[in-house]
Amino acid sequence: MKIIYIITGLSLGGAEVTTIDIANRMATRGHEVLILPIINCNEVQNNINQKIEVRTLGMRKNPFSFIKAICFAKKIIKEFKPDVVHANMVHANIFSRILRLFVPMKKLICTAHNINEGEFLRMIAYRLTDSLSDVNTNVSEEATNFYIKNKWFSAGKSICVHNGIDLATFHKDTTFRNTVRKQYGIDSDEFLFLNVGRLTEAKDQSNLLQAFAKIGHGKLMIVGKGEKENELKLLTKELGVEKDVIFAGAHPDIQSYYNAADCYVCSSAWEGYSLVLCEAMACGMPLISTEAGGCTEIVDQPQYMVPIKDEEKLRDKMIGIMNKSISERDDIGSKNSLIAKKYDINSIIDKWESLYMSKYKET
Repeated sequence: MKIIYIITGLSLGGAEVTTIDIANRMATRGHEVLILPIINCNEVQNNINQKIEVRTLGMRKNPFSFIKAICFAKKIIKEFKPDVVHANMVHANIFSRILRLFVPMKKLICTAHNINEGEFLRMIAYRLTDSLSDVNTNVSEEATNFYIKNKWFSAGKSICVHNGIDLATFHKDTTFRNTVRKQYGIDSDEFLFLNVGRLTEAKDQSNLLQAFAKIGHGKLMIVGKGEKENELKLLTKELGVEKDVIFAGAHPDIQSYYNAADCYVCSSAWEGYSLVLCEAMACGMPLISTEAGGCTEIVDQPQYMVPIKDEEKLRDKMIGIMNKSISERDDIGSKNSLIAKKYDINSIIDKWESLYMSKYKET
């Protein structure tokens, strides 16, 4: 089977990493795969299987560039003759649907990776172009139902397909603990909270900082980068916790950071499906999460969930984890590792492969 993955760009975000992982595994299974980023952003070239060709459209924010990108993509599709075009993220989804007006596609699948993909006009664009896709998917049941309820996706062709994680990569490994802590000057017995994600409004790290500042001890490491970075760093100074909060930047080998921390905290205001929660669970971590989007589907443990933007309850849960013994936290982490097995990437790839083939139709 020939598959083209169209994606907005290739940064270190969760949606991008997930798309690359699916593409890599499809290539490993013998499918011919091409990745087509819309914009010039490729921070993960080394993570892409060498069998996969990457051809960037280089689109910019102007009408001429859009038309040029459509023409280039049309040429690529005519040459490659894909059996499936699988678009990921809002810009790529809308682009791919419009592209279909100019070039035949045997099948177009559009995947949204969040319950909130931006401004209202984007959602209207989803609704207006819905007829141009064959299958729509989202990464959580809540997000899928939300899109259907608002008529952004048609009910008859929209389903949930969860993201998957590589359990061979994400598992408990105590050898990382001292290495990472030494790198950042954190004592081996000092309690370390971890948050992983883009520094954006959606991830709401400001709420996490407010909660952490009221604890009074321990360390917090935030792994990621984004437009809120300077604002968040300024907030740590205002709260008087700049010496206890570590902004580690973005890292591709995130499993080592999970294994260095004592508790993972998801502070998101909204989510589609938090892949990092699955990764943290697979690494045997206790975790606390807001009730944002698909987070409740993953954690499914009310005692570790808090309402969004509730810094007081978030602080209380964080203190509760800190007050548990090491053996109690290990027991929680072990149970989380078992739960994470249902998100094994291999079973998720089976679902995608089945979807590609079972829904196949000639145009």
